[in-house]
Amino acid sequence: MSSDTSKLRSYNSQGEEYRDAFRVFLDHTDQKTNALAWLDRTVKQLPERGTLIDAGAGNGALCARLSPHFTRTIAIEPNRSLAEDFKTACPKTELLTRGILDALPDALADFIICSHVFYYIPRGAWTDYLRRMVGWLQPRGELAVTIQNADSDCMRMFRAFTGARYDLAELSERFLVGEGGKYQAVIETVPAEIITNDMETALTIAEFMLNLTSLPNPPLRTTVESYIVREFLQPNGSYRMSCDQDFLRVRRA
Repeated sequence: MSSDTSKLRSYNSQGEEYRDAFRVFLDHTDQKTNALAWLDRTVKQLPERGTLIDAGAGNGALCARLSPHFTRTIAIEPNRSLAEDFKTACPKTELLTRGILDALPDALADFIICSHVFYYIPRGAWTDYLRRMVGWLQPRGELAVTIQNADSDCMRMFRAFTGARYDLAELSERFLVGEGGKYQAVIETVPAEIITNDMETALTIAEFMLNLTSLPNPPLRTTVESYIVREFLQPNGSYRMSCDQDFLRVRRA
């Protein structure tokens, strides 16, 4: 156990520190692989694959994976830095640089993906964003919103240190009640885990997870280390954390 009394770093999602930590996370998890497999299966089951809308397209990595399945792709990404990265990754894709509530796609979608965006949306506005996006669907189209499962190890840790909870089940219930039976929704959980053999890597991943949103008062490194040992240490000396993802699937009823 470290005797370091320093705090975890607090960084924003556009900085190099965040990107470095994200790479460490990806190197030690099957989350991306499992999510892409789920998306591939879901896209193949769509009745039509004309237009894809990627709402909150980020650096374009996911859009580049999905767009070959569709005739046309429209991406939405208001962050200037990420928009530049997107143009490099997907130079031929239409890009709208307004936020979701202000974007005006000129076609209805057969599939809309909104991946890990809702952390950055005020909770009171979640239903407004969901309602806005389902308004872009073709009659037989589908919207998929994904964030980490609220009861995964990683999100329990996030809640323990920040007090914040992100739960798509609550969003789904509020939305369906407000729409009076016009839509149907289901949540599918895609299992995933993080495995690492050393504390320093586990601590870097924990730091990455705790920086999902602004971290104005970071905890001490030793406090997080103690949590990791108590919750995630395995008999063989490795560290294991679940990082399951929830996919909220919405269609017209």
